Amino acid sequence: MAKFLIRFLLAFIIFLTSFHPSAYAEKKVDVMKIAIPKDENTLTPYTYVTGYPGLDLVHLVYDTLLQLDEKNTPQPWLAKDYKVSEDGKTYDFTLHENIKWHDGKPLTVDDIKFTVDYFIKNPKSRFTNPLKVIQEVSITDDSHFKFILSEADPNFLIQPLADVPILPKHIWEAVSNPNEATNAIGSGPYILEDYKTGQFYKMKANKDYFKGASPVQQLIFPIIEDPTAMFTALKAKEVDAISSSITPEVVSEFKSNPNLKIEEGPGFSTTLFQFNAEKYPMSEKSFRQAVAYAIDNQYLVDTVTLGFAQTGSPGFIHPSSPFYNKDLSFKPDMNKAKDILDQAGFVDKDGDGFREGANGEKIKLVNLVYSTSPLRIRTAEIITEWLKDIGINVEVRAMDATTVDSLVWPDFDVSKGRNFDLALWSWSNTMQLFPDRMIELFHSDPSIGSVNIGGYKNKEFDDLSKELSQTYESSKRTEIIKNMQEFVADEFPIVPLYHDKIVNAYTPAVYDQFSFQEGKGIINKLSFVPSSQSKTATKNTSDDNQSGEVKTDTENKGSNNSLFFLVGFIVLLIAGGIFLKQKSNKNTDV
Repeated sequence: MAKFLIRFLLAFIIFLTSFHPSAYAEKKVDVMKIAIPKDENTLTPYTYVTGYPGLDLVHLVYDTLLQLDEKNTPQPWLAKDYKVSEDGKTYDFTLHENIKWHDGKPLTVDDIKFTVDYFIKNPKSRFTNPLKVIQEVSITDDSHFKFILSEADPNFLIQPLADVPILPKHIWEAVSNPNEATNAIGSGPYILEDYKTGQFYKMKANKDYFKGASPVQQLIFPIIEDPTAMFTALKAKEVDAISSSITPEVVSEFKSNPNLKIEEGPGFSTTLFQFNAEKYPMSEKSFRQAVAYAIDNQYLVDTVTLGFAQTGSPGFIHPSSPFYNKDLSFKPDMNKAKDILDQAGFVDKDGDGFREGANGEKIKLVNLVYSTSPLRIRTAEIITEWLKDIGINVEVRAMDATTVDSLVWPDFDVSKGRNFDLALWSWSNTMQLFPDRMIELFHSDPSIGSVNIGGYKNKEFDDLSKELSQTYESSKRTEIIKNMQEFVADEFPIVPLYHDKIVNAYTPAVYDQFSFQEGKGIINKLSFVPSSQSKTATKNTSDDNQSGEVKTDTENKGSNNSLFFLVGFIVLLIAGGIFLKQKSNKNTDV
């Protein structure tokens, strides 16, 4: 009898430790090195450089009210839950308790209000523009606040709520020039310990993080600009993971390496051919159209990316988007490209094999490309040959990323103009998260078209943008968005080329708890927040997300887990009782 009871108790203990989520012990990692391709500056919301991985490093240091999950659906984060009014104009939030800044001071609702006011007063286009719709920030008490909007915004949950980093008031209220800020103190899962320009970033886990300390105690991000050197460092175990996607020609080599693991998924970043529409002849629609017809996107996907990409749509919106205009059709046609140029007066008047402008202007263009991107360089070289075939004189010029950025997008402020002809460019995945960002891409007003690096201007597009911003009914919005795509596919302010498939590689023996975020990859906040805490919430909202209430997943799972353990305990007790009864009967028979 005693032996049976001991066995029974042992079985029950094993049952508990097998299923209770808090009993799962994540593997602790002292140090992990993740290579990144360029210097991302001082990692404040005003000074970071790229959307990926730059902004994702910023989001390791800073938190947002909501967080995009693996499917890019906004979920509660700093905000424990929220409600949206029926008219979509009032957002009522409950802030998580006991959130602290890295310096130990509490994060409060006053910091939320301060953040909104600061970004409005000190514009940072990515964060400021989506915040402008907030008419009032109303603080109810220490845990509750409201955003009252001047008009409903169908994208408000993504931008600004899941995008804008919350700033500590006690630090930033003294910062008069945010573009030179160096004090990267946030509330995020990591604290920035050290930064050496052009060399590395060093972060340590925030032990007081409100969602639990990360299992990776220290993250080091060495800056390795050359892709080949980055891949070599991973294979040589000098780094444990890389933020850049593996180039197609080496994917099979990495897959066959027993020490490495590959994660693949859809990429929403857009590689494109960018025109400076302020400069002749790129200012001419006919010239841009001819260039577009000379480019064979499918050939680039097959030849340059070896199939690890999806062809871009001439209307810019990703083919997997629910707003994608499936009726758009476009096929490359070299003869049509030549005919367009002929009819527009671009002809070879001096017999040198290259066309002059309609008034005899010599045309010799430079196509800028990052010297650190072999795929883009190869893409640029192929396009250059096609353009020469239709009589356009173009030279590829590979330069370091900082120099290219300074010519195409000086100080990342489109109002400061541009100094380039053509560029092989790419926008990160966030540009495809919702279609309204087309307004930012092509609107003629720099305060609205905040990423209109080509200086494209067209009143008709501006009118469509205004109509979209004032429309909230789903079917009407979709119709306008499709019209905008048709417009872009006719005007060609850019030529979308392809969307790279993401292929990430890392050393699983060091760390194997990454979360792959669609369109982005494995280097994101979800990968470094304890798994028992980072599960996304279950939403109780209407389908169009204009009204409703959101509850955190932990609340629902807590009751379910308790019930599960109770049922399990009862089952074991019953089983034990039956066993004892059977044993008792057997003893009586004897």
